[in-house]
Amino acid sequence: MILTELTAPIQKDLNRVEQAIAHALKTDNLFIQQMVDYLSHSTGKRIRPALAILSAKYCGQMPAETITLGAALEMIHVATLVHDDIIDNSAVRRKQKTLNFKWGNEISVLMGDYVFASSFYLMAKTLPQEVLSTLADTTNIICRGEISETFNRFNVGLTEDQYLEVIREKTASLFAASCQTGAMLAEGDEMTVDRLYRFGMGIGMAFQIIDDTLDFVGKESTVGKPVMSDLREGKLTLPVIHCMTVCSKVEKAKLKAAILRKVKTAADLKFLNQVLEKYGSIEHSIQKARRFVEDAKASLYQLNGARDKEDLLRVADFLINRDF
Repeated sequence: MILTELTAPIQKDLNRVEQAIAHALKTDNLFIQQMVDYLSHSTGKRIRPALAILSAKYCGQMPAETITLGAALEMIHVATLVHDDIIDNSAVRRKQKTLNFKWGNEISVLMGDYVFASSFYLMAKTLPQEVLSTLADTTNIICRGEISETFNRFNVGLTEDQYLEVIREKTASLFAASCQTGAMLAEGDEMTVDRLYRFGMGIGMAFQIIDDTLDFVGKESTVGKPVMSDLREGKLTLPVIHCMTVCSKVEKAKLKAAILRKVKTAADLKFLNQVLEKYGSIEHSIQKARRFVEDAKASLYQLNGARDKEDLLRVADFLINRDF
């Protein structure tokens, strides 16, 4: 499934979201505008605005404020990515150099703050209080998840449940809020809003798990950043956590030693690939993601009525089958 085909029915709406983002971040400060323009050249999949738009349309209408909502959601996401790249000391994101690589950490931290602040200024001017409050709570949850993930670097005792809680907060919560607030703006009933929230949470969990597997099996030219970057940074993701729970004591000791080494050797990476394959840890992770998608789809199937769910279901299928 090609992403452009997936978003074709709402492409005009997504183009308006892009315009709203550009307008919200526009400034007379030439240096800030230079960084804003640079960020605009590395646009992502725009999944979160798409989910808000599709959720609103599922509820039978798409108020004009949905475009503002989509812009704000994407700006929150972009701000977290800017800060992530600083924390991870990343040089490449979406096939181009990161802000911190080009301009340094100090300026990039402030730029992330600028995008965050701009998103909330935009929301405060346009969106109803209930939606604004929901997104404020979600941003708090995202930050909590990011802190937990950073705190748990090189934590070889991290459990699968702890990992799932981290990705629920740092990633899935914004997917859930995108669907939820899109439905809220469109005046969806309480059950519809709740089921769309659950749908977003499920596909958000699957999205992050697939992201984490692509860090091991994806192609750098497709993923848009160096592979095995999570392991190099000391992040324990589901494939490694699963492997450590099923491998032998000798292998586990060797794996722990590799994880704890600040600089991974070629031998470390080769060993990791061998044990991940030996114990089917990548396939275990993919199947876990598939179960989250099935749960997400089940939330939609619980909704009555003849409204077309196909566009939302296609997003779920894309997220689980993507290679970038």
